[in-house]
Amino acid sequence: MKKQNILHKGRLGLYSKDASEYTSSIDIDSRLLDSVIKINCAHVLMLAEQKIVDKRVAGEILEALSKIPPNLEMIDDLEDVHMNVENFVISLIGIENGGMVNLAKSRNDQVATALRMTLRDQLVAIGTAIVSLEKSLLDQATKHAGTIFPGYTHLQRGQPVTLGHQLLAHFDSLDRNFARLVDCYLRVDLSPMGAGALASTGFNISRERTAELLGFESILENSLDAVSSRDFATEAIYVCAETMTGLSRLAEELILWSTKEFSFAEMPDEFSSTSSMMPQKKNAIVPEIFRARTSQVIGDIVAAMGIVKSLPLSYHLDLQELTRNLWSATDKTSFSVSILATVIRETRFNSITTGAAISSDEFLFATELADHLVEKFKLSFRDAHSRVAALVKYSSEKGKAEFQFTSLEPRIVSKILGVSLSPEELKSIVDPALVLARRKAVGSPNPKLVLDACRARAKLITKHEGTLDSFKRSIQKSSELLNSASKKMLLATDDDDANVKRKKVGQEVKE
Repeated sequence: MKKQNILHKGRLGLYSKDASEYTSSIDIDSRLLDSVIKINCAHVLMLAEQKIVDKRVAGEILEALSKIPPNLEMIDDLEDVHMNVENFVISLIGIENGGMVNLAKSRNDQVATALRMTLRDQLVAIGTAIVSLEKSLLDQATKHAGTIFPGYTHLQRGQPVTLGHQLLAHFDSLDRNFARLVDCYLRVDLSPMGAGALASTGFNISRERTAELLGFESILENSLDAVSSRDFATEAIYVCAETMTGLSRLAEELILWSTKEFSFAEMPDEFSSTSSMMPQKKNAIVPEIFRARTSQVIGDIVAAMGIVKSLPLSYHLDLQELTRNLWSATDKTSFSVSILATVIRETRFNSITTGAAISSDEFLFATELADHLVEKFKLSFRDAHSRVAALVKYSSEKGKAEFQFTSLEPRIVSKILGVSLSPEELKSIVDPALVLARRKAVGSPNPKLVLDACRARAKLITKHEGTLDSFKRSIQKSSELLNSASKKMLLATDDDDANVKRKKVGQEVKE
């Protein structure tokens, strides 16, 4: 079945229903509706201010735009939200005036602008979720600044740290992604409006005024670049993918730590599940889904980059499909980071178990022992490393004395190391509190330094909240400016109409 629409009348005639369904973006356009309405309002205001369209016509269009419901039912045959908005206006005020709504603009610059406006809100939402998670990590890190915790490499115990130090590592990784998000926002906050289909327009428009009314920091200058670039979208998806990837490592640790083999943490009941068959089970399902969603967001960045990699300038409908990946990535990231913030805040960490992991495994202090040999006996580190390795091997083969240095006879220790160490000296080397206190370098797991780092991170969070608030205020200010300008235009139109009526009445009286 073939149908007619307002675009196809002049050039193409009837449009295939299958083609319409295949190329339509109606299913993902609902979130762009508010932005598209604002763009049309700003554009029409600018046209009137530049005397490109009559104020009365602009007033009629603005009045029609104000009547579009937030849940506008889209007509599939009109392809996208842009044509649905234009069709709504024309249906209310007729094509003579309503048909001016798309003067000096194209769907190409309009969709690029709408994506950026909507994405600004999405980035603020993700940034808010990141800050929420940072607060949860920081609260737990402060609480556990001195909680002894085994540090790992290759999933093998390496050296003692603190749980607070471990959680701050995730905080810092996440914080770099907040910085990436802010940088991305600044590049998103550029207006393509006025670029037209690809070559701008011969009308004397003011791109700067439209950008101001829509709350953009500046314009995207080159018209070809403005309509065809989607680097702002791929960058946003990358920020999502990088954020999810980093946090997926935290999710994996939560899963490991909550197993009986580790028993370092217990997931909150409301974010866990049990087995349909095994009643004893408590499964860390939220972190598991987080890992899977991470893979999906990684898929979104791969798909998005694949879409744009071979497109010549300027606009191609391929770019419409990239939008699906953009919203997929931002939606998943925003929700995932938000829920993980609650999971971290409610997770209970078992300091007894983590402490026992340290006390039962003195091999965690092997590096400390080697350092002691270097410092006291002036051995080279490689020599000291080899001697301690030999002691580890001997201790590992002793059965009951496995993983313990202090259980060995002092004479055996001295013989293998080639130097004399007293039992008291060896005990101080494997004392986690003393070991951590000796670490004075910035970024070390010394509990005092961890607390200092927590206080510094708290100031960062305050700064981040200020940044997000400034973004929100800018968006809100532009909405207020647009509403104010629209009201003034409508009032001016009403005044003009009233003056015309008074003149007509006066003429009739004279006659």
